[in-house]
Amino acid sequence: MSLRTLFTMSIRNLGSRRSRVILTMLAIVYSVALMITLETMTYGFKVAITNEVENILPTDLMVYSESVSIPEAVAQVIARLPHVAYVVPAIIISTAQVNGETVTLIGIPSQYFSYFEVHMENGSLPMSNGEAIVQDSLASKDGISIGDTIYVQVLTGIQGGTEVIPLKVTGVFSSILGGFLGFHLNMIVTPIGTLQSELGDEGFVNAMFIKLTQENPAYLSQLATALSEYFPNANVYEQSSVLSSISNALSMVNLFFIVIIALSLIVTGLSVANTAIMNVRERTREIGILKALGASNGQVMIIFLLEILIMSIIGSVIGIALGIAGAYLARYIMIKLNVPIIIPVILLPALYVYSLVIAIITSVVASIPSLISITRIRPMEVLRIE
Repeated sequence: MSLRTLFTMSIRNLGSRRSRVILTMLAIVYSVALMITLETMTYGFKVAITNEVENILPTDLMVYSESVSIPEAVAQVIARLPHVAYVVPAIIISTAQVNGETVTLIGIPSQYFSYFEVHMENGSLPMSNGEAIVQDSLASKDGISIGDTIYVQVLTGIQGGTEVIPLKVTGVFSSILGGFLGFHLNMIVTPIGTLQSELGDEGFVNAMFIKLTQENPAYLSQLATALSEYFPNANVYEQSSVLSSISNALSMVNLFFIVIIALSLIVTGLSVANTAIMNVRERTREIGILKALGASNGQVMIIFLLEILIMSIIGSVIGIALGIAGAYLARYIMIKLNVPIIIPVILLPALYVYSLVIAIITSVVASIPSLISITRIRPMEVLRIE
């Protein structure tokens, strides 16, 4: 018999057992859709977090101390080192308060406002000391308008003293540093000279953002080690280390998803195996007649194998489509729930091919026992019983 004839017979047999075929295909659809959705969301989450880290840490190295104790002159010295493109000094105070509400007060040099990707909604950037811009979330909650003067309380010293810093609002912004995790931190940004003057810390900062001219892991590691030794009370963050830690964490999450996917594939395999065994048992007479008419074991096995392949391919294609739709649905739900990070849905052709191959292999392996049983059917014995 030709392959075309065998294929036609397989299609006819599938059509005569619609209910069982549909149920088996549903199992395949479910496992493939689950695989596509989970892996797409994991990959999208990794891309989103990587982008967010690169936004919040748009440098190769960041030095941060709880106290304003890093000489700003050190930043100038580091900027003159070989392989260093630039150094941005800053003051970041996360425990400041306005009207009893905690805010994050940030002081940066005026020439580096663009570096921090400040997205303005209204007004303009502060041009001189004593001016500031506030985040839209804080402005709406406290009814702050452009032209208003706000009074920021900052803790000073270990005795719990406070310093009140008056700031004139010149603008309202929606995000900074690309909007890392939504950045709902009630931020206030002012020129660094304002904070140095008001806090009595002229020439000192508590953060430095260091960017190299080109990727140089060895030099970066040496610089990080030197800064850690020079400022033992400061934290030194390497962007590559942060990304590596995030990647490891996501790998653990992905491993958990893989276990779930594997369990669903096992269930799918059992469903396919059950369908294949029942088909062989119910069609024992048909198999005997085919062999009596001259069909070989291989040809009969191909008929059943084609049925499994057709179910696997159709189920996988539907599962891939539903998996992509599931990823978009999950993203939509996250947006509606105001989750601070938006996961992009990135189409991954390699994943779809991988899922199709996995589904086919699972189905074929599950059907092997039933295919082997076909070789044990003897036409004369079957026809005599019938």
